[in-house]
Amino acid sequence: MAIRASASQEVRRLIGDLEGADPVKRDAALARLAVIGTRAVRQLLEHLSTASAEATVTLLGALESIPDPRAVEPVLGALDHADPRVRLGAIKAARQLLALTDGTRVLDKLTAFAVDPARPGPERAAAIGVLGSLSARTLGPLVERLRSDPSADVRAAIEHIGLQTEDPVAELEDSADGWLGRDPGAVLHLVTRAGDQAPLSTLHRLVEKARSREADGRRGLRRDWATVRAALHLALARRGSTVALYDLREAFEAAHDPLPADYLAAVTVIGDATCLEPLALAYAAAHDLADTEHWRRDLAAAFKAIMEREGLTRRHAALRRVRGRFRKELEQLLA
Repeated sequence: MAIRASASQEVRRLIGDLEGADPVKRDAALARLAVIGTRAVRQLLEHLSTASAEATVTLLGALESIPDPRAVEPVLGALDHADPRVRLGAIKAARQLLALTDGTRVLDKLTAFAVDPARPGPERAAAIGVLGSLSARTLGPLVERLRSDPSADVRAAIEHIGLQTEDPVAELEDSADGWLGRDPGAVLHLVTRAGDQAPLSTLHRLVEKARSREADGRRGLRRDWATVRAALHLALARRGSTVALYDLREAFEAAHDPLPADYLAAVTVIGDATCLEPLALAYAAAHDLADTEHWRRDLAAAFKAIMEREGLTRRHAALRRVRGRFRKELEQLLA
């Protein structure tokens, strides 16, 4: 889908509505920016660098629904802002960044924030709430350390984590075999916690269900279900499974916008020669989009990583097929 020439003007107008006094326009702008997604990130970050504290909170709210690697540095920096409203906004915005390739830095910063007794209790509790979406294995040391923390807010947040799903694997299996809940965030939470333990067949069935929800759901939720589907692919890839590789290829073939970051991580880990043509197709389609330099760069990195891992050269049949369709793009991908 080609981006209109006026797209940047639309984003600029929406940011103006975000920073305005009308709460109805502000909410509408947040919803629209979430749909525009990564194409709005560059301008959001430009405004963020010079915004007042109040405007910064609103801009961080817009970034909450757009997981983009470019937001990592600004969000981490905002965690040390002098204004507590900005710090809380940064904590909320950090949730979507945990699943990115650079998510380890976000995890480390939020963990340090949560255990720092010099930080206000409500802010530490908010950070714990964001970290609560991680696996029990990751959360275990944090829970043990903070179970008897002097802050009542922190203790309450830790107790809440303890009351979360006792058996996330069983819940994932129930979701795969029966009714998939309407809340993609809840499903993503389960995948994050139990994706490394659930049966591969369960994850595969969930890929199909998430794909169906993404295709048939309301437009505002499609990106959220795409994020769930991407997380499932990454969980499979980390366990060396190619059971859903066909769906991973099709995701890149159908990509009209930058995909959630877990797709790139998954194809980098598990992709083979059959993935090169879909990656080249996504790269070619990206030329018609605005503000996708980062997306094209990541596609090229994944393309070259697969070639290196699989030991492919330009003479390989897969590369010859790519050259036949995308001669110009192939040179750019390999540059």
